[in-house]
Amino acid sequence: MIRMASTTRALGAFLLAWSLANSYSAEAAEVEPPETRAERSSELRAEPEPEEATEEAEENERLNGFTFGGAYTFHILRNRDSETTGEPLRTFEHLGGFVIGYDRDLIPGHLALTISKPFYFSKERFDTPFDFILRGLFRKGRWEGFIGLVLTWNIRIFEKEREEQEGERNIMSFGIGAVIGGAYFFNPRWSLDLELGYANIPTEDIVEHEISSALCGVYHF
Repeated sequence: MIRMASTTRALGAFLLAWSLANSYSAEAAEVEPPETRAERSSELRAEPEPEEATEEAEENERLNGFTFGGAYTFHILRNRDSETTGEPLRTFEHLGGFVIGYDRDLIPGHLALTISKPFYFSKERFDTPFDFILRGLFRKGRWEGFIGLVLTWNIRIFEKEREEQEGERNIMSFGIGAVIGGAYFFNPRWSLDLELGYANIPTEDIVEHEISSALCGVYHF
């Protein structure tokens, strides 16, 4: 009897110890260490929503843009006399027209190169410049500001009466200047750009200073 009681007590002690050990293991498995919880929480915060990630990826892939819109330019002309009458000619001129262009992001969101082709008209003149613009970009939300340097190359064509006054049919010129402007993005594919520019023409040309503006829609792809 004594031996049986001793065996019973030993078996009871063993079952009690095994139960306590299992209970402690279960609680340890349920309680996650603070470091693990913090790492998992930071991972969840770092992962963007699927729609946001897709939109950001698509926006980053759109490094090209096609531009089309209206354009206007005001020219300050050099002092000169008419070849036919010898009288002084006017020293300013307005031209209107349109512009097409191509944009390429060199450093997405920071630096872009634009090749612009304006067409300007008046009753006496037709200008066909090429503008090469290196732009610094400043993006915040849907708005983007930019400032840039311009190299412009141009051919001016005069009508018959104006040709007689100026003494030549065509004039080729080069200039350097700057632009400033901003854009509003309706979505990652479409934006509306407003640009103001200035160029100085140091070559032998009737034009000395050019002030221009353009309002364009841009398709990004």
